[in-house]
Amino acid sequence: MNEPNPVEESIKHSIRKNGFPDKIVRLPFKPVYDACKKNGTTLTDILDTLQDQQIFGKIIGNHVEFRSREKIDFKPTSAESPASDEFSWAKGAANLKGFQESAKDAIGKMTPDQMAEAKKMVENMSDEEKANILKMFTQRFDSGK
Repeated sequence: MNEPNPVEESIKHSIRKNGFPDKIVRLPFKPVYDACKKNGTTLTDILDTLQDQQIFGKIIGNHVEFRSREKIDFKPTSAESPASDEFSWAKGAANLKGFQESAKDAIGKMTPDQMAEAKKMVENMSDEEKANILKMFTQRFDSGK
């Protein structure tokens, strides 16, 4: 069996310390992404490996949210539900074109402060980081054509 990845082990330790699997746990995106980069792995690979262990991670805004199988809501969200706003950008994102359209809609709903924060985060990324994020999204959203 392969040696455990230090990023994977760190995530598992952090989420368990914060109440996983009984609670949904959110970790800040940037430190998780930076740890992946530092250890020569991709966030997509880590999320896929964790999913094999019934730890379901999803990037939501500036966080990576982790849920156990019991905490996954398989029911379709209704437009009236306040929680559905958090996931609404992904509704049409079964493929890259759908993702792009959904992302445009989500960006249109952002406050000026959220836009400034997102712009600052992207400006501080290296070209390699930007390419890695694009690769991650295309792998996630273009595989279901």
